[in-house]
Amino acid sequence: MGYQALYRRYRPATFDDFVGQEAVIRTLRSQVASGRIAHAYLFTGTRGTGKTSTAKVFARAVNCETPENGDACGNCPTCRALAEENSLDILEIDAASNNGVDEIRDLREKVKYPPQTGKYRVYIIDEVHMLSAGAFNALLKTLEEPPSYVVFILATTEPQKLPATILSRCQRFDFHRIPSAQIVARLRVALAEGGIEANDAALSRIARAAEGGMRDAWSIMDMCLGYAQEDDHGLTEALVLSVLGASDRQFLFNFADMLIGADAAGALGLIDEMMRMGREVQVFVRDVSAHLRALMLAEVCGEASAAELLEVTKEDAKAYVEQARRTSRVRLMRMLDLFLESETDMKWSAQPRFALETAALRACEPEESLQLEALIARVDELERRIREGVVTAAPAKAQGAKQTAPAQQEAEAQAAPRQTALHAPQGPAPEAQRVWQETVRLLKQKPMIFGFAKLGRVATAENGLFTIVFDKATGSMAVRMLNMEDKKQEIEALLSQAAGYPCTFRAAIEGTVGEGDQTVLAAQKEAEKQRQENLGKVFDVFGRENVRVLDE
Repeated sequence: MGYQALYRRYRPATFDDFVGQEAVIRTLRSQVASGRIAHAYLFTGTRGTGKTSTAKVFARAVNCETPENGDACGNCPTCRALAEENSLDILEIDAASNNGVDEIRDLREKVKYPPQTGKYRVYIIDEVHMLSAGAFNALLKTLEEPPSYVVFILATTEPQKLPATILSRCQRFDFHRIPSAQIVARLRVALAEGGIEANDAALSRIARAAEGGMRDAWSIMDMCLGYAQEDDHGLTEALVLSVLGASDRQFLFNFADMLIGADAAGALGLIDEMMRMGREVQVFVRDVSAHLRALMLAEVCGEASAAELLEVTKEDAKAYVEQARRTSRVRLMRMLDLFLESETDMKWSAQPRFALETAALRACEPEESLQLEALIARVDELERRIREGVVTAAPAKAQGAKQTAPAQQEAEAQAAPRQTALHAPQGPAPEAQRVWQETVRLLKQKPMIFGFAKLGRVATAENGLFTIVFDKATGSMAVRMLNMEDKKQEIEALLSQAAGYPCTFRAAIEGTVGEGDQTVLAAQKEAEKQRQENLGKVFDVFGRENVRVLDE
């Protein structure tokens, strides 16, 4: 037999082999020991946390003739038959490739047949959220009232996609991410069996990269062992970092020192060094974000709590606290926001390094310039609001008007209603471009729309209708996508937010928009109708006689 991957070689065979899911295992063992077996179970949790493996172990345990402490004995005829993994009493179904109504109908026919050797016939449906709506409906009745010898185990990473009618018929068990310390302990047992040496730093790096998934940890270690030299059977942190394309902890501390000290040249130099070492930009940005998060938690929680939250040693927690104390919490949060935003920008950038360097330079900006930048932004916003709507006092009386007594003038001044001048902008080119650019910035939170929207430019912006045109050669797909009703509504909502007044949207191919375009005229008419409705609301509040509408 050829080489077998570590995650398959060390797949749990009994409940004792599982790590990190103590509550789930204890409950299932108790049910097996007491014979209180439910007819349907739902195992949920992130990838690699043991859902399918637990289902298989549980299926063998419920069929065992003489279970020991809730575990299959492994010696009875039923256990030996099930261990060969060709028994029809345990059937594993992949819902991703068998998600239709016909497959579920076929399953409903098969459940009529009793088990061959064991007491139960167990159906394990993996990735059950992939079933179609019709398949869920076909499964519903069988899941509610199956034969007494049938047990369903549904496994999924996305339980929110399951209908409530399915959820209510199952006993739900949530599989949590496995703590790094338990992953390290399990890896060390396997390495000891193989006679392979590894230092704590290397195993900790593997455990953190696995993000709570035992299967991911086995896969990463498999890669590391394959990368290691044949004459060097040890695992080192440097080797693990090389395989992952990540940066070591000291490099991240040095980079954070440059950001905190506002040393832009030093930060750019470290970025260049990182690139020359062949590291991935996206991986580095994730590492920097994780480091800044660790600094923020250390600053807030202190050394003892940070060690537990970050799953690091007390020495590392102390280093985080010492570095975090050299800057403010507000600045740490701002730097973290910058690198999280740059991680999103890199997905759509042809030059990810540029996005990283820009984030580093902005993170090095001193607080004074940021305050000035914020002040300039507030002034720009104030100027925009002044252009869009200005509240003015009532016009002065003509010079020839009859003079009144001072007391009467004061009374009239207090009683005179204020007149409000409302300006409905027609979308001058610079202002329209600014509104569209702000809208595109807001669309970054919607990647599918953002990728198309950033390619367009403003052709016209009249009566609240923004017509965005795209290149003839490549814009047809963008026009079809952005003119879909749900996408249009999302863009119009953000356009209105950026402009400060109701807006409508239309995407078109460049050169196809003319003054007599009926679609444009209809949209402008709708925008004007919306404008008149808004004016009506203002008249109701202030009174028609107190409002002057200025159209330019």
